Order: sequence, then C-alpha cells, then structure tokens
Amino acid sequence: MLKHKEVYLIGALLSLGALAGGCASGKQVSSSGVTNQPVWDQSGSSQKAVYHQAKKYVVKPKDCLWVIAGKRSIYGDPFQWPLLFKANRDLIKDPDLIYANQTLKVEEGLTSAEIKRARELADSTPKYQPHDKPRETQMTEYF
Repeated sequence: MLKHKEVYLIGALLSLGALAGGCASGKQVSSSGVTNQPVWDQSGSSQKAVYHQAKKYVVKPKDCLWVIAGKRSIYGDPFQWPLLFKANRDLIKDPDLIYANQTLKVEEGLTSAEIKRARELADSTPKYQPHDKPRETQMTEYF
C-alpha cells in the first residue's frame, strides 16, 4: 500500500506528464454556472434518475482532464478525470484531446460508487501516446 507522500509524488509526476502532451492550448477564458441534468443511477437493483448538480468549467491553455479534475474547485483528485469525460461525452470524443475555451460540465453530488469506478478507470488507463486526431476506439471502456 502506498503512503500519502508516495501517492502525492506519483500524482505530481503524472500531472507533469499530462502537461507535456494531451493538454489544451489557446487563450484563457473564465466562466461559471450551474445546471441540473438527470443521471441514471444503476448501482442498486433498480434504475432511477438522480439529478446531479453540475457547474461549468472553461478549459484553459495547458489544461487536460487530469489537471482539471485535480483542481480543488473541481474534484480535488486527478484520478476522477473519467467523471469529466463521462459528463462531457457529447463534447469530448477522446479524453486526451480537449481544447482551450471548451466549456465542460462538472457534475457534483456523485455517489461513492461513481467515484470509485472513475478512479478504477483512471488507474487502468494506458499511458498517454501523442496523437492529433481522436482515436477510432478508446483503449479503455469508460462507463
């Protein structure tokens, strides 16, 4: 089991790697807002709509999902970046390719099962390989 300092160091190193490739470019813009959107909770024996609060985040130059998820104002945990990908599947075709000035939804009020699944997906994602166009198929099935 990794100690807290080791996890922090690993996260910092991965963050530096994310900045080297797969991150957004362009000019900086800020925005905020709150919306409600239904999300289907499938963690129990029956399906039910759960309305998550969602705020917005405008992608800045050098941002990537890892960096955005790690921000204290977002999730405070870079390993939750698949939650951003899931919430923005209509906008993001490849989690490695996001662009400055895109407005992303950031869901709040997530269940512990959703967070756990996101962390598992982040942990199992293959190392970043530079590319300019969205992949035809994703290397890991997200959600």
